[in-house]
Parts: sequence; C-alpha cells; structure tokens
Amino acid sequence: MKILKVDRKNNCFEAIPDSFDDLWHIEKLVEKGDLVSGESERKIKPKTEGEKAFRQKIFVEIEAEKTDYQEATNQLRILGIVTSAKPEELVALKAHHAIEVEPGTKITVKKKELKNYHVERLERAKNASGREKLLLVVMDDEEAELAFLKDNGLETKTRILAGKSGKRYENKEKGNKYFDEITSAIENTGAEKIVIAGPGFEKDKFRKFLDEKKPGKKISYETTNSVGITGLNELVKTGKIDKLIENYHSAEEAKAVEKILQGLGLGEASVGFEETKKAVDANAVETLTISEKTIAEQRQKTEEIIDKADRLGAKIIFVNPKSEAGKQLEGLGGIAASLRYKMR
Repeated sequence: MKILKVDRKNNCFEAIPDSFDDLWHIEKLVEKGDLVSGESERKIKPKTEGEKAFRQKIFVEIEAEKTDYQEATNQLRILGIVTSAKPEELVALKAHHAIEVEPGTKITVKKKELKNYHVERLERAKNASGREKLLLVVMDDEEAELAFLKDNGLETKTRILAGKSGKRYENKEKGNKYFDEITSAIENTGAEKIVIAGPGFEKDKFRKFLDEKKPGKKISYETTNSVGITGLNELVKTGKIDKLIENYHSAEEAKAVEKILQGLGLGEASVGFEETKKAVDANAVETLTISEKTIAEQRQKTEEIIDKADRLGAKIIFVNPKSEAGKQLEGLGGIAASLRYKMR
C-alpha cells in the first residue's frame, strides 16, 4: 500500500491500495462514522426525454455506515451518507452513496481519533508492498495441498491426490505422475517463494525429484505432523518459517492465538472479557488479541478495553473470524491476551 499522508493532528490518512490484501486492511480501518472521500461514479439521469443515462466521475465525501468487501470482484465498497460532493449539482447532500475502492484508487479517511493500532496497521500494509508471493505446499504419499499465505489468511489453490492403491503405488510411473502434477501446479501459481513440508519421507523423495527435474529452483523444506489445512496452519504458527512470514498479518494472528493457548494454565494468558479486562486494568497485557466478529457484535464493550490497552502500550492484534486462529479465539470468548507477568 502507498501511504500518501498520515496526519495524527487531524486524525486522517490518505492511501492508495496496491493489492487485494490492501483492500482487506482498508476495510478493517474504516469504521462507522468515519468520513471517507475519493473519486466515484454516479449514474446521471438525463433532463431531456429520450436521452440516455450516463455515468460521470465525481469527487464525493461520505459518512461511512458500513463496508462490503467483495473477494470475487477484488473490490471494496464503502457505503454511507453524502456530506459533500463536486460537482455539487450531481449529488444531493444526505443521499446514500457507495465509494468503490480498487487497487490503484486513492482514498482519504478522516476518523474521530487516529489511534496507534490504526497507524501500525497502515505501516504493516505499506511494508508488505512488493512482497514476493509465498506458496506453501504440504504433502505426504497420499495427497498434496497448495495454498498462498496472504494477510487475511490462507488462499487454497489446489489439492492433488496421489492415486494410490492400498499402501503401494501401482507402479513407479504412477509415482512420477503424482510428482509431475505437483510440480506443474507449483509452476502455474507463479510463486516467487515456495515452502514444501509434510510428515514422513515423501517430501524428501519429491525434493530429490525436483533437484533432477528442476535444478536450481529456490525452495525451503520443513517437517510437519499433518497435511491438508491442518498441516498448512501448523507450518504457519509453529515458528518454522518465521523469517519468510514475519510481515504477514495472518501469521501474526495465528502465532498470537497459539501463544495464548500455550499460556493457559500457566497464568501467562487471560481469556474472555472479565479476565482480559482485569489484566488490562492491571497493565499486565503484552498483546491483546481480539476477534473482528466480537468487535462488530460488542463494539462499545470491546473499544473500552482496546483503547485502554492501546494507551498502556500493549500490542493489539485483530483476528479474522474465518481463519483457524479466529475460530480458536471465538472458542475462548472472542478476546484474550498474553501477559507481561503472571496474574495468579
């Protein structure tokens, strides 16, 4: 993301999203009541009968009511009430309007208060610009799962079955076909960085296969206990590929939730509203982790905790409820924290 301006005095920022992930970050930054401005299009009805309606570009500012992130069209729609527009005669004030944000679209957002965690999210998105695409592959002798790691989670690409009969390949040629299919699928993704992992020795056989067929290809190899989605999540959250994933929000949230799970029973984590509020009030929170679903459903209650944690210097991580980490966090009450010191 290109950050054109961050104005803490006037609580606003200007940015140009570069990618699908950037749109996801913008959606999480825009809240109800924010003033959002940018270029838009409006269908203009002709004044003269018989003439066709036409679309014209306008500059519009709206007071945001909600956002609609559309993965299928790679577009973010911000819906709200018009507070100002140019040309003024084309858009009625207080009319409903939607600003459609795509990669390359400049957007300005004025908030009631531009907080530390808002700016941190902008910086994270900025630092991710130009990041090489990272493909994760987990495999064994039965199946291989390929997925891109993105800021909003894992984007699964394909699942390849080995086509085995019992515990053995029907013949050596069939084994090569499995490896050929995986190789072709990897090349078709256009990934610049690749990690191949899995249990057992099949990944090692595949490594030897690639060294013969595609010498010089830069690939990292790791071990996991599982394959499929479970294996992909294990690869992200266990620290095995930290150097490759350090700037990914989805990896950060997965590791934060994993740290909380490990801290349970040791007095090193708090879960649920009551425990977490006590920890925040005691300035014991190192990292506050909260589900975006919980924020949407209990905004006032959560904002009080978030704001105090932010003022006290805690790191704030918002978790996508659709991710594996988000589902785990929802099971803990939607809000939790890892602690600077034990509370009990």
